Amino acid sequence: MRNYGKEKLVTAILIFVLMVGSAMAQDSEAPAEVVSASAIVTFGTDIDRETRALVGETDVFAAGIERITCLTLVKGLSAPNSVTHVWYRDGKTVARVDLNVASAHWRTWSSKRLLPSWTGHWEVKVLDSDGRILGTGEFNVE
Repeated sequence: MRNYGKEKLVTAILIFVLMVGSAMAQDSEAPAEVVSASAIVTFGTDIDRETRALVGETDVFAAGIERITCLTLVKGLSAPNSVTHVWYRDGKTVARVDLNVASAHWRTWSSKRLLPSWTGHWEVKVLDSDGRILGTGEFNVE
């Protein structure tokens, strides 16, 4: 009789383990909600401070332009957080600007003063706080 009691206990433990394992397997097979952050990058000549809208949006600027503004719409980033605008001219880093992000849908911007001789291909990469690229924008100064 003693062995019969032990067998019942072992059987009960095995059933419990199988049930828990089955429930865990079902949970792990459920699709995980993936929230990926991204950034939309646009360029212009200024920002309208009242509407926070880009002014003079384009991707081609005339040589001699004094300032170019990069407006970024960041989506899906947990707040508070930050992003970095990395400005490149002809593939070389010209500036890095750290910007705060206060919500999951956030507009932010930086601008770059240009010397008259700074023509060529420009790019701004938007990086999250871990250095991952959220978005990229390009423009030319001709």
